[in-house]
Amino acid sequence: LTVERMKSTIDSADDLAKQTKIEYGVVEDGSTITFFKKTKISMYDKMLEFMSSWRHSVMVNNTEESIHRVLTADYAFLMESTTIGLIDSKAYGVGTPMGSPYRDKIIIAILQFQEEGKLHMMKEKWWRGNGCPENESKDASACGVQNIGGIFIILAAGLVFSVFVAVGEFLYKSKQNSQLEKVRKTANFHLCFVNKKMIAEFPTVITCYAMKGILLAKTNLQKLKKPKKTP
Repeated sequence: LTVERMKSTIDSADDLAKQTKIEYGVVEDGSTITFFKKTKISMYDKMLEFMSSWRHSVMVNNTEESIHRVLTADYAFLMESTTIGLIDSKAYGVGTPMGSPYRDKIIIAILQFQEEGKLHMMKEKWWRGNGCPENESKDASACGVQNIGGIFIILAAGLVFSVFVAVGEFLYKSKQNSQLEKVRKTANFHLCFVNKKMIAEFPTVITCYAMKGILLAKTNLQKLKKPKKTP
């Protein structure tokens, strides 16, 4: 079994510095090589070391030579973005379905914008300039009484409402306590009346029970003394 190795693409300067298959270089004694010499970034130091080691094979004398080498060999040319933007400029295009009646109109409109410089103006506006307008004043304004007056109104209304609730609760509790006190006094009066009545009638009850006991005793005694009849 064989496994095909995936080819890694080069998407950044770091990817370029980590490989050795594709050579890269700059214009000798140009501003780009000066940048690599003055930088403090380790990745660029590594790239400078590679270019210095292979100076005769990777360095070029001018931009035309570098472009020819990029087109004919595995070579990456490094230069400033302001300069390379003019060399590697790309046209604009919009894809449409085959046979679309809008294709020619879109092409004409793009070419017209390009001739009038509108594409360049939009690029400068959105890519390099400040796309969105900045606010004129960035200082935060202090809040005035009119901004926070509603908070104090709500607070005052809440305090007044709480006072009314407290007074109403006090009156309700006072009325409820007075009713309970009346019921308690009435219950104590009935209890005292019952107790006094029981104490007043208690001797009579004892006397009645005593008399009833004496009568029962006499009746039983008479029955015992009565002689039995003989046949």
